[in-house]
Amino acid sequence: MNLMPSGQRRTAERIQVGTTLKRMRLEAGLTREVPAGKLGISPTTIGNIEQGRTKIAHTKLAALLELYGAPADQAADLMEVNREAHRTVVRVPYGGEIWPHQRRSSDLINAATRIGYYSPEIFPGVLQARGYARAIMAPTGHMTDKLEIRINFRLTLGEALTREDDPLELWAVIGEAALHKNIGGCEAMREQLTHVVELCRQRANITVQVLPLNAREHQLLGTTVTIYEVDNLATIASVDTSVSEHFLEHDPLVADAARRFSDVRLKALDPLTSVDMIEEVANRR
Repeated sequence: MNLMPSGQRRTAERIQVGTTLKRMRLEAGLTREVPAGKLGISPTTIGNIEQGRTKIAHTKLAALLELYGAPADQAADLMEVNREAHRTVVRVPYGGEIWPHQRRSSDLINAATRIGYYSPEIFPGVLQARGYARAIMAPTGHMTDKLEIRINFRLTLGEALTREDDPLELWAVIGEAALHKNIGGCEAMREQLTHVVELCRQRANITVQVLPLNAREHQLLGTTVTIYEVDNLATIASVDTSVSEHFLEHDPLVADAARRFSDVRLKALDPLTSVDMIEEVANRR
């Protein structure tokens, strides 16, 4: 699985703007010719914007958002991200039933052809079952209608793994501690572990390795990293915490993240042994 950067200079923000604009255009049922005519540019330029190759001016972005009928919170969020792509950051209010950053994350996942993921204790969103996702997003147990909608939205992320055309290729390395956590309680953990086992055994595009507790030191200690290969044209990486997500966009940094991910893969159990271990822990629950 090659997750090294391609050498193309596209910022993480520009890619996020492009993938979200593509999703909005398709949801509006429009071909590239329609927004191209609106802006007085070529359909090829629209394609380049959607692939993150070309920056888009704020005025033109606003015109596209209006054309696509984008909700106010998503429009404000994307305008902010576009300001970041132009290296000017302005705060805007957030709102809506689905967090705008949650939609952008979904757009990035759906645009990706390959994802590499490492976490010492959490399964990635695309592999999460309902009870597990609910416990992570509502750790106090207090549910609201909006939170339920957001959980349902998160669960749609996994559809990228099972789509008929070019399903997402996922290679995840999970710390063994994740298997023994009590996120959501015993039943939720059993559901989560069984869900992962079934996906790995049914789908050739999903690989999960377990990094055992007795593994020696490695180059991603204490870090959760996701590496996205988008449209076979660009590779970006993100470093996640419980409160923020930091994107790495410069080729040397992305290459370093990819090398560190490869180091973890080499020190983890092989995929077959890993799935057997996950199943064994699930059966003990």
